[in-house]
Amino acid sequence: MRLTSLSFLLVLAVPSLCSTAEDVLADLTVLKTNLESTNNAITALPPDVGSIGFRTPSQLLALSPSPVNDTDGRAILDSLLALEPSVNDSTDKLIERTKVVAALPTIPLMGNPLAMAKASIASFKAALTTLEDAAEVAAPPSLLAEGQALRGRFDANMDRIIAAYTP
Repeated sequence: MRLTSLSFLLVLAVPSLCSTAEDVLADLTVLKTNLESTNNAITALPPDVGSIGFRTPSQLLALSPSPVNDTDGRAILDSLLALEPSVNDSTDKLIERTKVVAALPTIPLMGNPLAMAKASIASFKAALTTLEDAAEVAAPPSLLAEGQALRGRFDANMDRIIAAYTP
């Protein structure tokens, strides 16, 4: 995980800006708990994506047969369509939190939290684009238009998030 991604998670883990010593101690307690949870989640991940069953874009490009048949393609597309409500909800929540992130102070040696969040999101979008390109190559022609429409909606969500985090 990139440092900016972890930093963004930590920034979102602190629920408020501190104003008194009591607030600082309370926030540090929350931060410690959230950091431990984040660290446990990161530690639980295997060292590479392939070992948890996800296919890398290069593996998708090597999918055999390529394109996949209509039945398999439909199953994959239906699974992606089922993710769309969660993607939409996550998009809305990330945009709602823009003001919170923007209000945070610059972190020494790390930079502006809003810029760090935008960099992490842009990096994720680049990886998503690579995956989408690979999936498009492997898609059966009969499902290409529907898949491209879904891709357009996912990309529009990413663009909305990036715009929200652009100062």
